[in-house]
Amino acid sequence: MRIPWLLTVLGVSVLLNIALAAMWFLSMIDRGHWASDVDSTFRYLRAERAQLVSMRAHFCPGNATPDRAALLLWESSTRPPEDMSEPYDKDGLLWLRDAGVKLDSGGRLMGICPYMTWQSLERPNSADLDSAGEACPLEPLC
Repeated sequence: MRIPWLLTVLGVSVLLNIALAAMWFLSMIDRGHWASDVDSTFRYLRAERAQLVSMRAHFCPGNATPDRAALLLWESSTRPPEDMSEPYDKDGLLWLRDAGVKLDSGGRLMGICPYMTWQSLERPNSADLDSAGEACPLEPLC
């Protein structure tokens, strides 16, 4: 009479231990994924800030409001050889790798919209995402 009860307790104990191990394993996978996301975000932020520092060091001493041609020339001269991205216009901004540049009607620089600044706004809705040039808080170049 005692043996079936003992087998039941042992079976439940084994099943609970397997469930606990599975939960621990999934928790470790989740933590690793989270750490990877955080690391890639900080790598992206460092690249973005390095680009802005380089842009400011180049333009601020002489020409605080460069035109489109000067920006494109600077971007092509500073792009790493392994980077295959090209500047493009989207949502009212000229995107130079990690920063969107707002130009006035004459093609002169008005301000910079860093991508991570734009993405870190409180959950912009899809309508705002299509008009980043109007909704992004611009930073001055100098």
